[in-house]
Formats: sequence, C-alpha cells, structure tokens
Amino acid sequence: MKDQVEEVKQKTDIVGIIGEKIQLKKAGRNYKALCPFHNEKTPSFMVSPELQIFKCFGCGETGDVFSFLEKYEGMEFGEALRYLADRVGVKLAPLRFEDRGEKERLIEINSYASKFYHYVLLHHPAGKIALDYLTKERELKPATIEEFQLGFSPDAPGAIERLLVSKKKFAPSEVEKAGIIYRAGSRAVDRFRGRVIFPLFDHRGNVVGLAGRILPSEKNKDLAKYINSPDTPVYHKGSLLYGLNLSRSLIKKKNTAIVVEGELDMISSWQAGIKNTVALKGTALTEDQLRLLSRFSERAILALDSDIAGDVAARRGITIAQNLGMEIKVALMGKYKDPDEAARKDLEGYKQALIKSIGVWDFMVESVFTRFDAKSGSGKAKISKEIIPILASIPDKIVQAHYIEVVADKLKVPDTAVIEQIESFNQKEKVPEVAIAAKEEKEKDRRTLLEERFLTLAFQSDPTIFLTKNIRELFATPLANRLLETYEDFSRKKKKFDVARFADTLPEELIGGYTEMVLQDTEGLVENKEALESELKLVIKELKKLDIREKLQAIEGKMKDFEAKEDKAGLKKAQEEFGKISNLLSELEEENASDIILQE
Repeated sequence: MKDQVEEVKQKTDIVGIIGEKIQLKKAGRNYKALCPFHNEKTPSFMVSPELQIFKCFGCGETGDVFSFLEKYEGMEFGEALRYLADRVGVKLAPLRFEDRGEKERLIEINSYASKFYHYVLLHHPAGKIALDYLTKERELKPATIEEFQLGFSPDAPGAIERLLVSKKKFAPSEVEKAGIIYRAGSRAVDRFRGRVIFPLFDHRGNVVGLAGRILPSEKNKDLAKYINSPDTPVYHKGSLLYGLNLSRSLIKKKNTAIVVEGELDMISSWQAGIKNTVALKGTALTEDQLRLLSRFSERAILALDSDIAGDVAARRGITIAQNLGMEIKVALMGKYKDPDEAARKDLEGYKQALIKSIGVWDFMVESVFTRFDAKSGSGKAKISKEIIPILASIPDKIVQAHYIEVVADKLKVPDTAVIEQIESFNQKEKVPEVAIAAKEEKEKDRRTLLEERFLTLAFQSDPTIFLTKNIRELFATPLANRLLETYEDFSRKKKKFDVARFADTLPEELIGGYTEMVLQDTEGLVENKEALESELKLVIKELKKLDIREKLQAIEGKMKDFEAKEDKAGLKKAQEEFGKISNLLSELEEENASDIILQE
C-alpha cells in the first residue's frame, strides 16, 4: 500500500487538483491564491508544482495533495487516495473491511440504508402509499424520483437492522452512530420508520445522512413533519447543501446558485428545469454553506421562507460570502409560500421572481421598514434596533455609506445619527481579534530576514549565485550556512539544480526552512531579470552594511577595554581600525539604493 500511495502522489499534479477548487495565479516558480482555509484579502496561499506541496503564510496550513483534500473536502486519507488513484489510473489493492476508516464505514451504512429504502418505495407493496404521495400530491415524475434516489422506510420493526447488522455485518453501535437506528430499551428502532426518505448526498456524491418526511394523515398530525440524521462524523446539518451533488456543474456553468429551503423546493425546481439550485436543509444560511457555494459560483439568489434580515447567523454568512467575492440577491416569492409551490403552479412567475431578484441589503432594509412605522418615535426605535446590526454587517464601506444615506432619508434623520448608532453598536459587539498564525514564532532579527530573502530569491531563480566569490562569507545564521554547504556539495555532484531533487538531499531539520523559501511569494521579481539582479545586489549591500556594523560594535567593545586598562597603544590602533571600517560603511550608505522590504 505504501508503494501505491507514493505512485499516486508522483502521478498527481497538485496544481491541477487545487486549481480545480480555487483560482490559482502563476507567481514565479509557484502559484498563489486567496487561502481557502481562512478569510484574507491578499493572497498568502502558495502551491509549489516542483515540491508538490502547499502552504498558507497567513494561517499556517501546509501539506501535500492528500492533506489538501482531507482539509478542503473533508475526505479521510483512504477516500482521498481512491479519488486520486481513479484520476491517474492507478488500481489500488482492495482494503479489508476492518481497515476502512470510520467515515467510510458510516457512508457505506447510509448508502446501504438509502438503497434499501429506495427499493421499498419503488418495488415493495409497503411503499405504494408513499409513491402515490410523491407522484400524485407532489407531482414528481419517476425520473425525478430516480435522480434523487428517494425512498420509503416501512414501519416494519427490525427490517433495517437485519439488513445492516445481520446481512452486511456492521456493528449495531456503528448503525446507531450513523443515526439509522436508536435504542428504546434493548430494542433497536428505525429512526425513519413510516417516512419518505431523502438521501443526503455531500457535494462529492457520498450518502452522508438521511432526511425523512412523514406522510400526511390524521394519525401523523402530532409528529414532526421532517426529521434528519443526527450530527455524525460525516454529516453536519449546517454544512450540507442538498442537491449540490447534482447541480454543482450547472451552478458553475451559470455562475449562479438558486438557494431554497427544503428538499422538495429543490426537487420541484430541478424538475421544472431550474437546475442550478441547492437547498439549505431547513437551517439558517450558514458560513460553511456559503463558503462551500463560493467554490462553484460568484452569485447566489436566495429564494427562502425564513427571515434572513433578523437572522444574525445569516447576516454573518452573507458578510463572509461578500468578502469571498460573492454577489447575494433575494427573490421575492409573491403569493406563493415557497419555490416548490411556485415551480409547480406558476413556473414563469417563479422564473421572473428569480430574474427580478434584488440586492440582499436592499431586501433587508426594505423588510425592516415594511414591518414598522417609520413616522412614529416608537417605530423609529424598533427600526433602529433591527437596522443598525444589518448596516454594521455590510463589509464594503462604500456600499455601507450608500445604505446609511438610504436609511437616514427613510427615517428623516441626519446621516451622522445613523453613523453614531453603528459606531456605538460596533463598540458593544467588538471582541478581541485573534491573530491568525501558524505558530507563535520568535520575531526574526534583521540578519535572518536578509539572509532568508537572498536564499529565497536565489533558490527560486538561479542558486549558482551562491558559488560567486565572497558570497559565502556574508552569511552567518545556522540555517543559511547549512543550506549553502549542502548546495555546494550538491552542485559538485549534479549538473543542473532541481528544486525537488535538492530537497531530497536535505536532512529533515532543514526541509521546513528550505520549503518555506521555495514557496515564498517573490512579488514578480523572479520573472523580471533586471529587478531580480537589483534586489539581490541590494540584499548583498545590506548584508555587507550589517556585517560592518557588527564589526564596529566589536571594536567599540575593545576600545572600552583599552580605555579601562589605560592601554593607549591598543586604543589608538583600535580607533584607526574603527575609522577605516566606518569609512567603508559611509561609502555603502551613500549609494542611493533602497527597497521597502528591507527598510529597518
């Protein structure tokens, strides 16, 4: 298995895999992007095609193609290995049942349960009542039922347990952990019995959970209409977007996602031809859902029943989405209670509602003003209480200023009054910001920064500069000296420098420092020969100046010793040496060259 992992890794292009998920831009030998693992406005996420690794210099996330998929897609290692092996055509040796990871086993359990319920719905007499409900009352076509793998859980005690435990040999505890059954004393009960089943697929097509809708009847009127799998290692309600496994390519193609609230809203929209749709699973719009959606689209139209204007979590998610570059709009459903009804009864009207969707901040402001009287004092107070958190959530200051004017005009108050309320709100809500950093590192001194700057530029362009006369004597830090010694040895044995081959020659303690240099963003210097030469000369000059200052400090110490000992001859000699070296420093400092990166 170890050999196969290495084979898959060698055949996989990390730039190709990551470039499918986020937008990469060439940066010298590397590629850079906005980090997908934390919020940032300036790219600090770097990918090396030569070393086949990534690193974010903002949050510290680092690793290879396997760890990227584990972090970005939530895959286990085995799942990432199979995914990549399929792409590069490596046939993996089959895993033993007991060697599969917990997540893989839970997905298998959900998948078997889903197939069983689907069979019951379509081919067993127990499923007829549910099939009639879906086809007649909800007007779903057989093809739609197949596409979404809908099912029915019969109210037959022990049926699902017999399948999963007795036949498929899963442990009862695993089936319980997957949320398929729960315990009532010593008895295992099918959580979804008597319900229409909606398999919950993640965006990669894995069945991570189930949702069940009770059939409408008098005896069921006191039961919850919908129930879902509980949170498990593979299913988190606030992270999943229902239907994304089917609609992701269409969302990407149209660069627009229609966001609805429930499974049937999504399914009816899909059946009606509005296929770039996903559903929230009845939760508030969350940050995780918007982050996921932003991978596939720059625009989202919300066609929701819930009050997003009054939902703090939704506002937070929308703010983050806009920071990620997404445009968020809201569709007004008019006389229809939800997209399911609109798609079935007035498709053209539904399409027009989507086409005429309005900006999310316009919608939020209007929704507050329609609920309260802006002319009365008490009405103004209620509006202020709801509108100020909304205005404070707007991340773009120019956009925020626009809505401050709109709100002030509607309330007939000065702009300054609204601004003061926002500032007061921000002060109350302010929490200490936690700086994002990989690890607390001791601040590097100037010599370390200069030496690492030179090494970074040389390793990313032409490291033969290390062999230039008098270059080696400029370096003093252990990391730089050991890397240069290793390079000198490498250059005697190899004809041409190769980033990855050189990395293979390094001892483990030097790998981290070297890879960080290879991954550093050099701000376009590597691609510009003149600018690169100028920068290298400048760094050399700064190192020389630093070296001279350190010598002067040492001589100053000697001079104090000579003064204390009243050694006039020694003092005179030291003063002469100090003067000569000071002149060298003055000559270097008179040369008019500077770089903002190297300013003290």
